[in-house]
Amino acid sequence: MAAQVRFCGRCGAPVSAGATFCGRCGAPQVAQAVAAAPVYSYPVAPYTRYPTVRQWRSSQIAVAGGLLAILAIVTVAVSMFAVSHAIGGTHSPCTVNCGPKFVSPLAEGATYHSSAFNFEVDYSSQWTVRSQDANGISLGTQVGAVSVVGTKAGQPLSQVMQATVAALPTAQWQDVSQISDLKGAHLGDQDGIGAVYSANLIGTNSTSAQVRFAVIVATKGGVTVVMFAADPADPKNSPNGMPEGQSFDYMCQEFRWAGGA
Repeated sequence: MAAQVRFCGRCGAPVSAGATFCGRCGAPQVAQAVAAAPVYSYPVAPYTRYPTVRQWRSSQIAVAGGLLAILAIVTVAVSMFAVSHAIGGTHSPCTVNCGPKFVSPLAEGATYHSSAFNFEVDYSSQWTVRSQDANGISLGTQVGAVSVVGTKAGQPLSQVMQATVAALPTAQWQDVSQISDLKGAHLGDQDGIGAVYSANLIGTNSTSAQVRFAVIVATKGGVTVVMFAADPADPKNSPNGMPEGQSFDYMCQEFRWAGGA
């Protein structure tokens, strides 16, 4: 490569490369800087915006919360529907002071039919029939007793239940007191009222035993039916303190009014 020619800044005379003074006027010369290597310029890549965490607006949060609430309501409704059909009948589920729910039907069941009022009720064939007539039946169970009796409707159910308890012979049924109401009490497909009581039962040999008894009353088609069930008291191990509560509840479930299926 040929040496680059310079010129004196004072007199304009040519100055050879590397000379520090002008050969004509003697003016000092500044050394020429070595040419820098060419700088290559590349295009800058466009700035890319990466997506950030999505910011939820308050309206979107409200919509999401509403959908979750609807889903929860539907889930509860379906669950309640399934439970009510599993139990059977059209009665609302009971949660407080409820009668026991039967697990399996009575083995070798027998049936009583009232010729006076046309109702029917199933009971265990292992129980003893103490008495029966056109109006009702009285049974001795494995450890207690139960009776189902029909009459013509006329009085409020509460009065019928009070009269049933008041009619108990005071010489045998002492210290009678109500323990609780039976929520959801019914006979067959008819809702009624019910209550559980405690008492001291005096036997023929003057011995006393703690008992629990339940009274359930319902009316349909001009007929009132009273179910009375009693067992030795067992409040620690049995619902409502009645060991045969499941069997009594089965009788209520399978009770059939006149004209019923």
